[in-house]
Amino acid sequence: MELFKKLKPLEIKDCPFANLPEKHAGRWGAGLTAAKMVECGWLKPMLVAQFELVEWTKDGHLRHRRFVALREDKKAKEVRRES
Repeated sequence: MELFKKLKPLEIKDCPFANLPEKHAGRWGAGLTAAKMVECGWLKPMLVAQFELVEWTKDGHLRHRRFVALREDKKAKEVRRES
């Protein structure tokens, strides 16, 4: 419930990312195509979340990810993908 309270005010209508939609869903359906985007809810990219994951796929997707927590110690504009 606490997480929902933080996310609700950040809801927006349109996707905030320039690299979406993807052209293909991929082998396991991981790609976010225009058809799948219709089902998505979007948020202003203001919060930072920590995830555990097995790996990054060759298409740049997180594999077997699990939400850990929101990070209060980092700003969204400062976060970059670690290799």
